[in-house]
Amino acid sequence: MNQLKDKKNIGLLMIVASMVLWGLSGPVIEWLFMHTKIQPVELLTLRLITAGLFILLYLGLKGEDIWSIWKQPRQFIPLLAFGLLGMLGAQYAFIVTLDVSNAVTATLFQFLGPVLITIYAVVQQKKLPTKIQATAVCAALVGVYFLVTNGAPDRILLSSEGIFWGAMTAIGFAYYTVCPTQMIKEWGASVIVGWGMLIGGVGISIINPALLKDGTLLLVGTKMMILVAIVVVMGILAFLLYIGSLRYVAPSKAGLLSSIEPLVTFIAAIGWLKQSFGIYQIIGGICIVATVILLAREEEEQPEFHLETSNIN
Repeated sequence: MNQLKDKKNIGLLMIVASMVLWGLSGPVIEWLFMHTKIQPVELLTLRLITAGLFILLYLGLKGEDIWSIWKQPRQFIPLLAFGLLGMLGAQYAFIVTLDVSNAVTATLFQFLGPVLITIYAVVQQKKLPTKIQATAVCAALVGVYFLVTNGAPDRILLSSEGIFWGAMTAIGFAYYTVCPTQMIKEWGASVIVGWGMLIGGVGISIINPALLKDGTLLLVGTKMMILVAIVVVMGILAFLLYIGSLRYVAPSKAGLLSSIEPLVTFIAAIGWLKQSFGIYQIIGGICIVATVILLAREEEEQPEFHLETSNIN
């Protein structure tokens, strides 16, 4: 019994640590954009390729077969779609939202992904939403309204670009979650995410080879390069901690604890970046985070309603 409890506690600590790392990565990236010449596409290319290679290498050293999925031609298109549309799409939208607004806003829009998945599931199953699902959707709508207007409908605080990319972030993370479901069941989350990151990173480097063409990273200096490396390592470590924690803790519990991430981002934005937010924006953020907690509770009560709330920041 004590051994089981110890493992559960280890799992909870791993989840908390992963959420803290993900929560801090947004403000660190925002600081980089503010104080260096590095562009979103360049940082994204570096993050995806490095993280993908590291995760696949880590799995290979553990003895896992990372190549077998490529021996199944029927998996080519789904895996490429996940890498280019799911992984790259979600990450690109998130990082552009962060660039044109701020880390807190980007993180909160990301948390709308589970709400879109809930709406999709209700429509697909052709049944009325439960009370919890309906409440979560309403809370999300109220949260977005307050986040964008700060309670004043005649004064939109976010730019049209910020609202557009924020919406794309929510859609991207919803697609990122739903798209690889079957592949993950067959091949495991780590293998699929590792390949997805590598495919997405190679894809964007081909579409926009800014990292190789401009060499901006060479201009940011040694200290900034170290900070860029820290951002990449934070993302990799957060993912590995989260995936490892699921051996000891149910996904629903992980969903509840994911609310730590925006809290960490908010504290870092205020304490480190010296940003300020209106009272209604804070209420809006609480409403959006509450949707994840409500939907995680729904998963606990109805095991057939499975919602993965992890991210890949």
